[in-house]
Amino acid sequence: MDLRAKRRFLCLMCLIALWEINLWAQGYFLDNTSATLEYVRKDAGDGKFRWRHKINVTDVKETDTHTFYTTRSVFTKQNGKPLYHDDVLEKSIVDKSTGDVSFDVGQAAASYIKARIGVNATGKGVLSNLPAQIQPGDTLAPVFAQAKVGPLTYQVSVTDRKVLRRETISVPAGTFECIVVQEHKVESGPGHHRDVVNVSWYSKGVGYVRHDTYIKGILDTKEILYSINE
Repeated sequence: MDLRAKRRFLCLMCLIALWEINLWAQGYFLDNTSATLEYVRKDAGDGKFRWRHKINVTDVKETDTHTFYTTRSVFTKQNGKPLYHDDVLEKSIVDKSTGDVSFDVGQAAASYIKARIGVNATGKGVLSNLPAQIQPGDTLAPVFAQAKVGPLTYQVSVTDRKVLRRETISVPAGTFECIVVQEHKVESGPGHHRDVVNVSWYSKGVGYVRHDTYIKGILDTKEILYSINE
């Protein structure tokens, strides 16, 4: 191999290495700021429509090491009318070097309460982490958060978080390579108690493409990614 051919070969190897590094660093999160994801949630038993759910990125801030995202969720009824008083905003942090994603569960709970009842709330708690390199058999750290509405406190716990398997699934939006994560989520507070097991299929660069909810071991709802619009 002459010198010119060797240089071309080395350049090709560098490009392949960089591509692999970038792919590895991509997280299980919507990182396309021009995309809107559209989901539909239905009852598992009779297929009754629960809601249509659209997610898009509304704000991005960068540092040398992290990217800070704000996403907006809009929930609508089957007739297209708003389901809640307001949109739900969620804050997430992506590590640029690893692709690991951290979700602010307390802030999301407070935003959800404001959307549901139209009253401001504050939230705090441990961030929920979803590493880009997770493998089947891994366990994830539990998450504890709370949201306050005046003197009232609502608690959120996410425990028994484990990675079940890798799976390729097809939904109306396309076919996706996914990691499947199971979690036990409990929400409790004055006038509210919800105890569920969630199973979610996450795809890199997208986030979740399917989300199943179980109540007392029985499949209750399915939320499926129907389209990705840019």
